[in-house]
Amino acid sequence: EELLISEAKKKVSELTGMNEGSAHGYINTFLKIMEGSGYTRTINAYGTNYYLDNIKKDYGNEALRTAISSINKHLEYYEGVGKSSQPKIHQILEKHIKKLEATSTFKDVKNNFNKQVALSFADSAETRGLRLSVANKKPREIEVKIKIFSRNPDVVAEVLNRANGMCEKCQQPAPFIRAKDNTPYLEVHHIVHLAQGGEDSISNAVALCPNCHRELHYGSKLQ
Repeated sequence: EELLISEAKKKVSELTGMNEGSAHGYINTFLKIMEGSGYTRTINAYGTNYYLDNIKKDYGNEALRTAISSINKHLEYYEGVGKSSQPKIHQILEKHIKKLEATSTFKDVKNNFNKQVALSFADSAETRGLRLSVANKKPREIEVKIKIFSRNPDVVAEVLNRANGMCEKCQQPAPFIRAKDNTPYLEVHHIVHLAQGGEDSISNAVALCPNCHRELHYGSKLQ
């Protein structure tokens, strides 16, 4: 059932007994949390935990990861403008983060980080500055599950030999020499990615300089 905000706040008010103004605030906060954005109006520890528990239950780990990023962003903003710290909410976040880390993959963490960078760009420099003023400068260490392909070393050796020190895309020499063995530094790229069912074969691989390799993965014109 889809409701307009005006309808939703009345329904929340009827179910919980809170006034419509507070109900409207909780609804707006929930929407911000679901999209991973920062918000300025704080909610209490009970409400925070209720949101996180039910986001996990109803929408899964990806939505929970987004919600945690949003709440942490709010705490940094809230404390950055000189308001009181929120130790209970920090404790709630820590509890959910630890549960999430137990099932996180490298891809999950990377995708969420990239999403948060995009959202940070959308914020003002002032808002980012407030968060940075209280942000922890020591990054959190986490262990994640990672799946890798057991690649054929003969394919790598043959493709690098074929390239003979020249990038097979831009046709320029390798940008530097490897310190460990004095060979030209090129990276082997699978034309059809292994994760997409591509073969680990010489015909499906090219030797690239780091710049061309990143362009193929992240450029606007993928090949």
